[in-house]
Amino acid sequence: MQLPWFARAALAVLVSTPALAEEFHPLTPATCHTNVAPLFTTGGQYLDPNNGVRQDAWSMLMRWQGINASDPVSYNVGAFTGLNVPAPYSSWQRGQQPESSLGTAAAQVSCHDAGMVLNTWTSPRTFVEGGGFNDMYGYAWSPPNRPRAFNRLKWVGELPVRVPTELVLQGTMAVPVVTGWNQAHASAPWNAISNPSGPTDVFNSGAAQLSMFTYLRDTSHPTLRPIGVLGGVYANNAVPPCPSSWGNIGYDYPAGAWFTGNGLCNTDLSTVRYTGALTTNSLFSDLRFFRMHVTRQNLVNLINRINGQACRIGAKGPITDSCLCSPGQTCPAVGYSTNPDDYVVEYTGVLGEIIQCHQTPTVTCNTTLTDRQISMAARIQGFGAFAYTP
Repeated sequence: MQLPWFARAALAVLVSTPALAEEFHPLTPATCHTNVAPLFTTGGQYLDPNNGVRQDAWSMLMRWQGINASDPVSYNVGAFTGLNVPAPYSSWQRGQQPESSLGTAAAQVSCHDAGMVLNTWTSPRTFVEGGGFNDMYGYAWSPPNRPRAFNRLKWVGELPVRVPTELVLQGTMAVPVVTGWNQAHASAPWNAISNPSGPTDVFNSGAAQLSMFTYLRDTSHPTLRPIGVLGGVYANNAVPPCPSSWGNIGYDYPAGAWFTGNGLCNTDLSTVRYTGALTTNSLFSDLRFFRMHVTRQNLVNLINRINGQACRIGAKGPITDSCLCSPGQTCPAVGYSTNPDDYVVEYTGVLGEIIQCHQTPTVTCNTTLTDRQISMAARIQGFGAFAYTP
């Protein structure tokens, strides 16, 4: 006799069931966007009010670039991103005004695709604490709807069973343009750097990255900040292949959030089971598939290192160095749960970010020029977050 739903639900327990076949369960909805106007937003720090992130919805958040999210862009942004949206372009693109086909900052959303053009020389010089000019295309959940990150409900016969899962971030992406810029003098136009020294020379203009990201929330300690997890797709200062079996952790600013940012590598904090491409510092116009797993053990390792402020990698491998901060004062508070079942996914997507090179106390670049600029274009197709049952 089959039990009624409410009786079966009352019997749900967390178990490990080896007989279950591996599978991917989508957390983010696969939405083909046709009316994209509401998706474009602006805002400040994610952890502050009015951050521009839509709840229970996709959004294209354009931060710190002097952009009005309602301003349509009519030039073909796809000339840089590779995403050629239907005519008229202005139906699918928003960005900086006045616009220029030379590549002023803009973003695109069309069906399952998104595009980004970030450019420091066209954007107002806005102070940014804990980051640079960035676009974040992603999906966020309101508190009651946040899915569990490391277990999910599955029917086994007549019983609902909580099975352990891994968090998976994946999508198809391209980074066709990263360009450095300089000026002969203060009133001269910006000129593209010929890049005689390869990626290092462009890095002296600034840093550019494209990363998959997610924010995880510890539901057993709701006052603690969410934790950021990033998987690098492109970074102009990356040194592939993965240099270490140990992942990186840090915090963006004292009142901000802890995070781990790694290439697509097998480390103590991240796992690669299959991916079509790995983190690179080389530009690519063809769409490539990227996937990263965060296992339950990866999460436990991450929490133990955050709680112990073990940020840096010792010279011979073990994590020995402190983050050199005081939790709750000079870095975010700690005390996170080490039980993966306490964590939900709060926000996930793809981050494009650029930081211009200035000779200042906080940004040091290997150049004698006092001011260089950097631009980047990227395309994202079919990004999604999944709960994976091994």
